[in-house]
Amino acid sequence: MKKIAVVALKGGVGKSSMVAGLGLALVEKGYKVGFVDLDVTGSNLYSALGLPESPKWQLDTINKRVVVPEVNGYWLLSIASYTGEEYAVLWERSNNTDLSNIKDRIQKLKDADAHADNVAELEEVRRGIDDILASSKWRFVSELLSDEVVTWPESLDYQIADLPPSTSNEMFSFFEQAKDLFGVFIVSQPAQMSTIGLLRTIDLLRVRQIPILGLVANQDGFLNKHGEIEYQFLSPRVDLKQVASKAGIPLLASIPQIGNGDLIKPYFSLLADKIINAKPVVLKDVTLAKKIKRKVVKGIARRL
Repeated sequence: MKKIAVVALKGGVGKSSMVAGLGLALVEKGYKVGFVDLDVTGSNLYSALGLPESPKWQLDTINKRVVVPEVNGYWLLSIASYTGEEYAVLWERSNNTDLSNIKDRIQKLKDADAHADNVAELEEVRRGIDDILASSKWRFVSELLSDEVVTWPESLDYQIADLPPSTSNEMFSFFEQAKDLFGVFIVSQPAQMSTIGLLRTIDLLRVRQIPILGLVANQDGFLNKHGEIEYQFLSPRVDLKQVASKAGIPLLASIPQIGNGDLIKPYFSLLADKIINAKPVVLKDVTLAKKIKRKVVKGIARRL
């Protein structure tokens, strides 16, 4: 099974649409596909797949495992199945106060002499830390990706994950858990504002040494009724082929805006062919000078 993810630090570029279009194209080619929607605050992959609601998880009560439901010939594991579609998802509150209190208690333990009392106190500190971790998005996502918690069909050919925008806990939790990741593909619009996020996304993947399948240009023009591509962006249009070439990654596809769902299928079919034959690229790490600059900027941000 090849595990694939879509990434983009900027929101609204069409990650879910690309995941859905690619996955359905692979299904039409006869592959068994599983989808993972990890956007814990705004999961909407089910909608991109044309479903009215996210299918509910099935439970194996004997083995205490989640069984991923099958829908229309594919499998979908979505956080929306847990949170619902209508309500705002309020995740953990700020844990700064709790963590500060634990830090103070640990310092007191270091200064204390009563070893017997320390054992009980340390156990209470451990439980407090565990409670904080249990309420985190990092823990929730890591459990969803665990083979000990979730049961997928053993015969899957592709598992495609829709990651949230920004450098979020759930994104890094995915990268930490998905050790056998085949590769990621990046999505961006060919607009100047989106390109800023694109360059940062490429830099993130370079730093983390994540294998990259390539770049997809989404909403790259508009296909009119005459079958011609028009470019209607208000922002200056950016040639993403040049951006990809400079970064050292392939441009997999350019997907225009199309009002007719049937007309867009050939574009995703070509994208699926590119993914099937893709050879992931791991970008060279940055130079020492850039590493030093990154460390300085990170230090300033931490102090702020």
